Amino acid sequence: MIRIVGSVGTDHHPFNRLLEWMTIVSEQLAFEIVVQTGSTFAAGALRRDHVGTFDYVPAAELAALMADADAVVCHGGPGTISLARSVGHRPIVIPRDPQLGEHVDDHQKRFAAKLAAEGTIDVASSVDELRALLADPRAKVHDETPLGERDRAVEEFALLVDQLLLGQIEQRRWRNRFLLGRLGGRSA
Repeated sequence: MIRIVGSVGTDHHPFNRLLEWMTIVSEQLAFEIVVQTGSTFAAGALRRDHVGTFDYVPAAELAALMADADAVVCHGGPGTISLARSVGHRPIVIPRDPQLGEHVDDHQKRFAAKLAAEGTIDVASSVDELRALLADPRAKVHDETPLGERDRAVEEFALLVDQLLLGQIEQRRWRNRFLLGRLGGRSA
């Protein structure tokens, strides 16, 4: 049986659309599907008799689940996409849409569009596109980015986000950034 692993990531915004699409696909295709639901309330979006769920697991465990899968479907977060790529997948990405309340801005849509244009990922913009992408067998890929380099970049980014959220990094207003840029980075 074909096994699909899905992930909505760890953002606190609900991402019911991905869960609903996975349920629809599971009813139409005879696949074993398991989805990491994060903080998205899965009960209303998923038929549990068709799709298995879990909230969170350590990254190494998620990587192992992805490595054993035939395909990975995920949100447009860089960390999740990199994880899927590191275990040999060209993931099917459903970027979160801020107009649907799935995120604060459209960075996932822009990031996914860039990677799709490079041929690194496939993007599903509808449940029909998701079904079509999953219906074709997916070959494993080899990511050319050195694993240590990618892991280091993801860890550094996560650290910066944590520091920003904890107030350990000063948030500069656009006016200050503009002025500092005009002064060549010197403080005023």
